[in-house]
Amino acid sequence: MCEAAAQKQPDGEAALGRAAVLRNAALLSVCSAAAALQPWQPAAAAAAEPAAASVLPPLAPLRYSPAGPHSRLELADPQLLPLPPGPITFPRRQLELNFANEFQKKFWKLRQAEWEPYTLLHSPLRITQGNVSDSLYFDFIVFSQAAAASIAMRKGLQEFEEYSEETEAMGTVRRDPSLADNALLPGVFFEREGDRLYHGLVEGFRGVQYGGPAPAKPGASMEELLAGVQQILDIYVANGYALKASVTPGSSGGGGGSGRPTLSPVDGTSAAAGAGSSFTVKLEGPANLWSLQALAARRSTLYNQHDAAAVAAFLRASGRSSTCRLAWSDTGVVQQWTVA
Repeated sequence: MCEAAAQKQPDGEAALGRAAVLRNAALLSVCSAAAALQPWQPAAAAAAEPAAASVLPPLAPLRYSPAGPHSRLELADPQLLPLPPGPITFPRRQLELNFANEFQKKFWKLRQAEWEPYTLLHSPLRITQGNVSDSLYFDFIVFSQAAAASIAMRKGLQEFEEYSEETEAMGTVRRDPSLADNALLPGVFFEREGDRLYHGLVEGFRGVQYGGPAPAKPGASMEELLAGVQQILDIYVANGYALKASVTPGSSGGGGGSGRPTLSPVDGTSAAAGAGSSFTVKLEGPANLWSLQALAARRSTLYNQHDAAAVAAFLRASGRSSTCRLAWSDTGVVQQWTVA
């Protein structure tokens, strides 16, 4: 289904603007949800094209290994949580979507239930449903995707039946044994989403070249790494994902944060917050500002931080593990990064 959706996206010079990066981020995010449960396979048509020289290795089949580098994303503590949207008090019809899989049904039902409160919340501003180049709608759809995926991941099945558009038949999907623990899925999703986004920034996506930074050389200094981080953020800002993004280097060797041990959702190991080199990213007016707060209010285990996922993938490709802790204000998001 992800490949079919991708084929419907417009090409050409118009894709170079704001609409392209928001649309591509949403598409890559949806496709990553499926990839969290089964290995990603490139489209046959893409494989048939002449391969250009690549600075990145191909995406490997999805498995978990304790060996690094790994990345993790978490909320800063303490952080006040906003109140969730008010309930819908009138009855609604139940959707009968026999053509959809269980995740699609949950996603569409959640999106339907949350749409009217969201539009009332932003009234009198008008939001065009389906227009992902509109930051207000993009914010809503990012929330709906992550909220539905978070619920599904908590009850993820090890084996299930799913319809394949390629074979036009139901098939059995078995999760890799290394991913048997559902608690691993949000962290794996964050890494796989980042891999796809970062590959798109470096190698191009659907004919659009973004000029993303190549991985830093082994042993690269923090100054070199932060230059790559800023380059990624500049791409997002240039394409409308945020009004402004800045990187500030931090101390080396710890001292930042609360110092309280935190638990990685990927490798399950403890690490003191603030250990290693650090830096801070500040995003002003990001396109997912509301969704981050709404997901935190729901105690979601998944946060669609597209820029942070791409930055973490760049750091992993450069041989560095990282932790990103999220906080927000009414107008922006602050990311506290620790790199090891």
